[in-house]
Amino acid sequence: MGNCPAILLQKKPITMKKQFHIVLLCLLFPMVLLSQNSPGPKHTLHFFLDCHDCDFDYVRQELKFVSFVRDPKLADVHILSSNSHTGSGGTKYFLNFIGLNTLKGQDYEYEYIADQSETNDEVRQGLLKIIKTGILPYYSKTAFFDRIEINLEEVDDYKATTIVDDPWNKWVFRIEAGTDFQKEESQDEFSFGTELRVQKVTEDWKTRIEGNYDFNNENYYDDGEKIENHQTRSNVSANYIKSLSNKWSVGIFGEYNSSTYLNTKNAYRFDTGIEYNIFPWDISNRKVFVFRYLAGISNYNYNEVTIYDKLTETLYSQALQLNLEIIQPWGRIETRMEGRHYFHDFSKNRLILDSEISVRLTKQLSVYSEIEYQVVHDQMYLPKGNASLEDVLLRRRKMATDYEIRIEFGIQFTFGSIYNNVVNERF
Repeated sequence: MGNCPAILLQKKPITMKKQFHIVLLCLLFPMVLLSQNSPGPKHTLHFFLDCHDCDFDYVRQELKFVSFVRDPKLADVHILSSNSHTGSGGTKYFLNFIGLNTLKGQDYEYEYIADQSETNDEVRQGLLKIIKTGILPYYSKTAFFDRIEINLEEVDDYKATTIVDDPWNKWVFRIEAGTDFQKEESQDEFSFGTELRVQKVTEDWKTRIEGNYDFNNENYYDDGEKIENHQTRSNVSANYIKSLSNKWSVGIFGEYNSSTYLNTKNAYRFDTGIEYNIFPWDISNRKVFVFRYLAGISNYNYNEVTIYDKLTETLYSQALQLNLEIIQPWGRIETRMEGRHYFHDFSKNRLILDSEISVRLTKQLSVYSEIEYQVVHDQMYLPKGNASLEDVLLRRRKMATDYEIRIEFGIQFTFGSIYNNVVNERF
């Protein structure tokens, strides 16, 4: 009875009714004390994983104690990913951890670089490692942090004083080649393609040399008649870009083209350009707003006389480009606009608009669209004369047009439980 109230120590006679009340109070008093001393439920953080490159099932399997929700508005932390290509042909991933609600303002950014030789499993392990790193600062602010064990270990026993010796001096080479053959009773097709890429990227210079060759031959048989479609395409380009500051860059561009489809025997182009990014390049993984101006000279040798009675010609041109890319928790916008014209005749021009947009309208509804539209007034290469029916059906050569358009759009609607931690891969 040591926990009973002091009222039990009084010496005055106690009625039966009062005794009942005192006994009831003695029974309830320890429970009240226990409820006051017992810790309440620990706060659980909710994370929203906005990472298209992550293997979500794999992440949930490896982090079973982490609560992932499907609605960013119900999350305490929004994990937003983006990526860029590296100079070695790999991919650099950026994972931004954005604090929400009581964690607002507590934001962190981490980077992971995947070499071009890494497998999908190695990439997903690398991204998982970054996610593990990113969630720790948030759990460290909750009582749940006491239940997390951290093992920090260097795998290959490297020392901080180790100096990297790169015998290639940041040069990267890639060679690709492939062939395809198909045959049936009334037709057969053979194609061959090869590509060579040489690249070096540093903070000051970006050098890229690329060449490819494609050959395609199709044969169709109809009542003993053979219809042949033979096309080749080759391209060699070289780009040299110099970084002037964290916003300004200049470049020199050279290119060679040959295409039976575009009536081009040989085409050489040389451009110089200047570029300005409104945002510093060190935050280009989230925001890019670039203006570019290019001017150059081109020389063309055609397979057939063009509609302008030309078999060879030299042309001068200029172009203005605008690139906008924004990656935010509410969605993604990528837009490119380009206007180009020839100096000898301003009516010979081309306007290009290419835009991709993905926006989350509500916690359940998202919309996305992709639009590519071109106003075409610069088909200087078109061969003279009418195209045959075979040319049209087999796409042997490019046809005259004033525009080209491609549109894709859709919606995404989700509903149901906001928690999605369970993984079940049976069947």
